[in-house]
Parts: sequence; C-alpha cells; structure tokens
Amino acid sequence: MTKQLVSELVRETGIDGAGVAVFATASTRDLVYASDGVAEEIDETQFTLGEGPCLDAFRFDNPELHDDISGGAARARWPLFAAQVLGFGTARVYAYPLGGGGSPFGVLELYGSSPAVLAAHEDVTCRLFAHKIARAVLAELAPGNVLSSGSDAGVFRRGNVNVACGILAAYHKISVDEAMVRLRARAFSRQRRITAIAQGVIAGDRFDTDKWQGGMSRDVVCG
Repeated sequence: MTKQLVSELVRETGIDGAGVAVFATASTRDLVYASDGVAEEIDETQFTLGEGPCLDAFRFDNPELHDDISGGAARARWPLFAAQVLGFGTARVYAYPLGGGGSPFGVLELYGSSPAVLAAHEDVTCRLFAHKIARAVLAELAPGNVLSSGSDAGVFRRGNVNVACGILAAYHKISVDEAMVRLRARAFSRQRRITAIAQGVIAGDRFDTDKWQGGMSRDVVCG
C-alpha cells in the first residue's frame, strides 16, 4: 500500500520522486520505500551527514518546503546536504512528518529535478497523502505483518546500521551514539554509503586502523 500511495502522489503532483522513512530515534531510521535511486540517495545523504529537511521535519514535527535548494536559506541551514543533493541533479526538496495522532514516527520525502514553486493545491495533496501513507505504514508495521524487501526496487531495511553500531559500541567500549558518529565519519570520508560501511562492520571490520580522521567535525556528524 505504501508503494502504491507514493506512486499516486508522484503522478498527481509536479514532483519527480519520493521516499518514506520510519524513525527509531532522531538519528536512526529505516527507509521503507524509495520511488527511485535519486530519492534513495537523498535519504542516504541525510542519514550519513546528520542534516537535512527530512531530519528537521521529524525533529520539529513541521513540513520543510524548499522550492530551490540552492537558495540562501537551505544552503545556510544544511551546507553539506545542499552541496551533495545539487550534485544529484536535485533542485527542490520537501519533507512532511508522518504522525499517528501524537509525535511523528516518520517522514515523507519528496524531490524535484528543477526549481519550481509547490502550488497550494499540491501542498494540500501532499499533506493528504502524508496522512494516508502514515496510516498505511502503521498497518504494515503492525504485529503479524512483516516489512520485507521482496523484489520491489527501492524497498529495503536499514537495520544493519543499528546492528553495526551495537558491534562497534561493544568492541570499542563506547556509546551507541559514538559508534554512529564513527560510522557516519567513515562513510563521509570514503564517499561510501553508510549501509555499505555497516555491512563491512558486520563482516568483521572494527575500524582498528582509524585515528578519528572523519573529514567532518563531531558537531556536523551528530547533526
């Protein structure tokens, strides 16, 4: 149902693609669906850098609407994120929190390949679909239902990142938050996906040769 709703939303608005992320904490989440590779990359970039409209939409429970990501406001708030996504050919990004009657539990992420104003009726449509998608995700995550990757492109879990954090935390006797910082720093410095770095940890990499040269300050990595 989530995939179907996202597809309908893309068809009914001027956006080019979308993703749906479900959060465990303010910095830990699973991407449950991405309509295409660009949507996946945008989400991955925010997760790796710890900054971006998706994170702020969740943290502050408020939509983030940016018609031109190269504009001063967006670049000032998220300089690393803006630079990265512009390189993907992305010009505008929107994020709507997904709520279930209380605090948000996820975010609907949207992007466009050219700068354009999101029309008022499109904003209304996005908010309506965010409500529908929130209900669909809750139903899919309910006990008895298994959220699996299956064969659909863009549908996957990011649980291996959480597992990798636990392994690093135990091995180096550090907190899980510090383990996440090290994962992000290595992903950023090596220009690799954090999921790929996490898979390496699960396979045996413990970062023993690292001397904390992540290429980002701790404040940037933590978001």
